[in-house]
Amino acid sequence: MTLACYGCGLPAINVQGLLNLKTFTCFENQLTALNVQGLPNLQYLSCYSNQLTTLDLHGLTNLYYLSCAKNQLASFNVQGCTGLQQIYCDNNKFTTINVEDCISLQTFRCEVNPLLVSIFMKNGANEFLSMSNNGNALQYICCDEGQIAAIQSAVSSLNFTNCNVNSYCTFNPGGNYNTITGIVRFDENNNGCDPNDELFEHLKIKINDGTNIGSTFSNSQGKYFFYTIAGNFAITTEAENPSLFQAVPGSFNTNFANSNNNIFTQDICIKAIGNSNDLEVVIAPVGSARPGFNAKYKLMWRNKGNTTLSGNVTLNFDNLKIAFVSSSLPYASIAGNQITYSFTNLKPYQNKATEIIFSVNPPTHPTHPVNIGNHLIFTAGINPSLNDILPLDNHFVFNQTVTGSYDPNDIECIEGNSIPVSMVGQYLHYIVNFENTGTAPTENIVVEMNIDPADFDINTLQLQHSSYPSFTKITGNKVEFMMKQANLGSGGHGNILMKIKSKGNLTIGDKVINKANIYFDYNFPIVTNDEITNIESQLKTSEVQKDQSVNLYPNPTKGDVNIEADSRIQSVEVFDAAGRIIQKHTGINSQNAKISIHSSSNGIYYFKVLTGKGTLLKKVSKN
Repeated sequence: MTLACYGCGLPAINVQGLLNLKTFTCFENQLTALNVQGLPNLQYLSCYSNQLTTLDLHGLTNLYYLSCAKNQLASFNVQGCTGLQQIYCDNNKFTTINVEDCISLQTFRCEVNPLLVSIFMKNGANEFLSMSNNGNALQYICCDEGQIAAIQSAVSSLNFTNCNVNSYCTFNPGGNYNTITGIVRFDENNNGCDPNDELFEHLKIKINDGTNIGSTFSNSQGKYFFYTIAGNFAITTEAENPSLFQAVPGSFNTNFANSNNNIFTQDICIKAIGNSNDLEVVIAPVGSARPGFNAKYKLMWRNKGNTTLSGNVTLNFDNLKIAFVSSSLPYASIAGNQITYSFTNLKPYQNKATEIIFSVNPPTHPTHPVNIGNHLIFTAGINPSLNDILPLDNHFVFNQTVTGSYDPNDIECIEGNSIPVSMVGQYLHYIVNFENTGTAPTENIVVEMNIDPADFDINTLQLQHSSYPSFTKITGNKVEFMMKQANLGSGGHGNILMKIKSKGNLTIGDKVINKANIYFDYNFPIVTNDEITNIESQLKTSEVQKDQSVNLYPNPTKGDVNIEADSRIQSVEVFDAAGRIIQKHTGINSQNAKISIHSSSNGIYYFKVLTGKGTLLKKVSKN
């Protein structure tokens, strides 16, 4: 049935009960309302050039054509209009348009909507979009990932300077898609996995469709997700140390003949291979340290081995320069410059993290002032270290330079702005800090990083801790940490802690760079600093000199090292026994200096002292 009543000056029309109506043209009238609900066979609707303010089309699954241009529409409802192919809604008063249910959409024209603020068109359809002459009110377009580049180009050419384009309005794909999912558990009793076994988080799982490779990690509930279209897919597990764990199945394949929201479920059971202890500890800054202010840190410990362990974590700090304020987790003891935490029955791949706050001495402190450019040294350790298969990461040293500025959204390489060439090809740790500096809560947060393949091996990336439950997606050299329903209040903060190996072919003089884009809901991303780490030559400890123009005492020391020289001291660098720089002091311009290694563990340290006469290397023992 067809009904044509266009150009008649009609103020109203009633089409209820016309169940066989397929084509309805009522354009160029004086209609202020139009009710087309209950018309299940309606396919074609042309109602442009009227006075409509709302239009409810939800559930009209057979509708494929809609022209509602030149009305007074502030909104319309096309929810469930899965067959809609063409929409012409230009010259209206929309503030937002949502066509996410229109999975068959081919043409979408919304020009001359000067009040339009947001468009939600993530529907899997790859439709043509025309949005010219919309003024500069447009702030956000959410589209399918494959459309981002083209729509961003259109936004730029139309000079919509305030418009942000991404796919982060939802974390699932638009339109119809398939899901590969399951739960990962650890078979501690070696009798097969069942619902009573521990959930296994942070296991890397890869997907390969024959052309593209992606990865994710099992989340805190042990769940993993991949979202796909039709095709053949190979799934493989990848433990950080494959020699310690066997996954059952370690790999599997699945096939989808179509993209009709199919779900394939495969749980994964992790079994231990032998018994190997492997603990890890990291101390990371949650923002900068400033004289006279509080400074925050994240202390994280993790069981990378395949045995359940109990023990303790210690954090040494310079209690002459900073004072303990609080800890988000209870500590076992605090004495002098050391905080101790205890842990019990830490399961394989489980981690714990506490946020610690210290107050930094002001420059006016009578005995131990802290100034911009000074260094704060933190040394973390985890026990039991006996029989640990990788004792290197049972200790962690963090050297922080005191600054005068504070950026709540930043990225920092915890190893510092330089590493010796001996560390090339090893893990570098990064923390991305974010803070809601707005006035309203933020529901969703995304941290996006594009990893330079010349600097890093994306296959080695490991998520170590997230302050909010997150879904991780690695595609090519891009990693996205998506935190859904974080509900971060105004002034609230969080972070992502990760590690990744640098490329093994880097040489002295090279540098590696990382940065992050931080998305809060529909806002433009906050682009962090470029975090640059330089590759420097290895300290040659054989060059220790007995020249008496520079004298260090006491030696051995309990923590303080006095330096006297017969010419002005320009800088002092302190290295640990492995030749890694842990402190750097510049601009001394005096014949005397005092350096503290109170927070460092006992052992051998090397002091490189630059004076007006040259550079000298001295060895100091701490006990």
